[in-house]
Amino acid sequence: MANRQSNNVSLVSQWFIRHGSTEQVLSALPDYVQQVKAGEPETLIYLVNTPLPERSLDSPLQSLPPAVQPSLLFYEEYASEAAFLAHVHGPAFTGFVSEYGRYFVSSDGKPYTTVTFLHREQGFIRGLDRPAVQAGQVGSQNRHPAVMFEIIAKDQDKSKTFYSEVFGWHYESGSSGFAYVHFPRQLHALLGGIGQSEKGVAGMEPGHSFYLLVEDLQLAIERALAAGGSLHMPITSVDGYTFAMIKDPEGNPIGLLQAV
Repeated sequence: MANRQSNNVSLVSQWFIRHGSTEQVLSALPDYVQQVKAGEPETLIYLVNTPLPERSLDSPLQSLPPAVQPSLLFYEEYASEAAFLAHVHGPAFTGFVSEYGRYFVSSDGKPYTTVTFLHREQGFIRGLDRPAVQAGQVGSQNRHPAVMFEIIAKDQDKSKTFYSEVFGWHYESGSSGFAYVHFPRQLHALLGGIGQSEKGVAGMEPGHSFYLLVEDLQLAIERALAAGGSLHMPITSVDGYTFAMIKDPEGNPIGLLQAV
């Protein structure tokens, strides 16, 4: 039986570029995609492609049927239906359509597109992050990864508002009003570590911390400050990782790890 547990929304769509307008469209994509990446944490995958140019007849890379040139082909995946709707009504998408929609073949004054929503029946996505097995660990992988965290707040409602404003979290109520935060299935390798405390060094106090994966460290810090939090440790790069730490309004330290 097919696995139907995922609530993610996936789709493919095609936009048809007017002849002579390819350069204008392609030059706009880097800034547009960066806006989506920075401003939409629940947009999980956003890939914008152009059809591969036609090859010689003996090449194995032939589109069947021949691809429509010029066009854009999107593969998108969202954490939920609400996340998809937030994208299509959000400033990045609406701004792109408003400024560059005229460069696409139109219908009723809007870019004509084809859209197919998908349900994953089977398959896999290979992890693209750092390999789980590091040098010296060949043949033995670490077990018992961290799979849950809790924030026990003095003022639960205020804390829920803070984390919702900074990270876009939605909550599912459990026993005694406990607010669960569910995440989609992750593609990232899990990371943990044990370090030596250093007196007077932010982020190296005795105890334990957890880190949240973010697309843009500076943007996350700015959101935290605007929502009543504070900066605990500035953006730092060590051992190939870039991270920072904030404190929520109750003083709880929260690590932020830059997505790679």
